[in-house]
Amino acid sequence: MAKKILIADDNTFIRTLVKAALKPLGCEMIEAVDGEEAVRAAEEHDPDLILLDVVMPKMNGFEALEAIRAQRPASHLPIVMLTTAATEADVRRGRDAGANDHIVKPFEKTALRDTVAGLLKM
Repeated sequence: MAKKILIADDNTFIRTLVKAALKPLGCEMIEAVDGEEAVRAAEEHDPDLILLDVVMPKMNGFEALEAIRAQRPASHLPIVMLTTAATEADVRRGRDAGANDHIVKPFEKTALRDTVAGLLKM
């Protein structure tokens, strides 16, 4: 069974780039366009990994991260912040809330794919 990756980003172009970068991994891709949708999708689809933007409508990525980490079934899964929010404070806030990694946009496709493959143990 293919691993499931939830891509939460309000930018359609970024979601398309991420899907293209990760296509060689053969994973199922689930998309969310805002933080609230990401929290719902994490609960509904039980993904194996989440890529989470910070700057999103309705609920920002840090709030979504905290909500997802509070969901019992999703508390174990790797979450990577994939965002332009790149200050030291942003990285620390993500790690403190339970993010496993922090990738800054624009991202390098190979580095993103290697990070995801490593976290999924592929």
